[in-house]
Amino acid sequence: EDNDLFVLIPGCALPRRLHVDGSHLSVQVLLDRRNQEWINNMGEIRCYLYPVHSSKSFLITPSLASSMYLMVMYFITGAYQEVYKMVESCVSEDLTSEELQIFNQLEFLGNDNHPDAHACRLKLSAVTVGLGESAMKCPWSVYEEMLEYVKKYDYVSSACRLTTEEELLLLKMSTPSFGYRLPT
Repeated sequence: EDNDLFVLIPGCALPRRLHVDGSHLSVQVLLDRRNQEWINNMGEIRCYLYPVHSSKSFLITPSLASSMYLMVMYFITGAYQEVYKMVESCVSEDLTSEELQIFNQLEFLGNDNHPDAHACRLKLSAVTVGLGESAMKCPWSVYEEMLEYVKKYDYVSSACRLTTEEELLLLKMSTPSFGYRLPT
């Protein structure tokens, strides 16, 4: 027990990707500790404490908010395989204001055109499809993400490949009968 390791991350800091000259995507993280709206939605918890598994190969996430925050951090830093593994543990029908603001940060990661980034966004779309309109509505077009995923399929890492069932579901979600409009 005395040899337990932990990682402490400030939850009251709004995570953002550092924007550079536009010629490439940065994986550097900016932590905005002055965003009062972000801080006000935090509740009582100001930091996330992640126990390190005894194998020292992954972190244990003790809450939904801590899981979502870590997933966003992985996404910003380009650790797509870690994002993909975490997606299913980052879903809920009822989100607190803290969890909702973390989820909303995914909107700002839509300019990431890495093949695995498309796969991660599609995976999240697939696992949130049954939650209804008000809970965890993904801020991207499933059609456009699926189009990019198919175009870049040969470059999607094996760890981020969608299952056949997920691909079929996402193809159905890309049709007008599902409520999505195809571009004209």
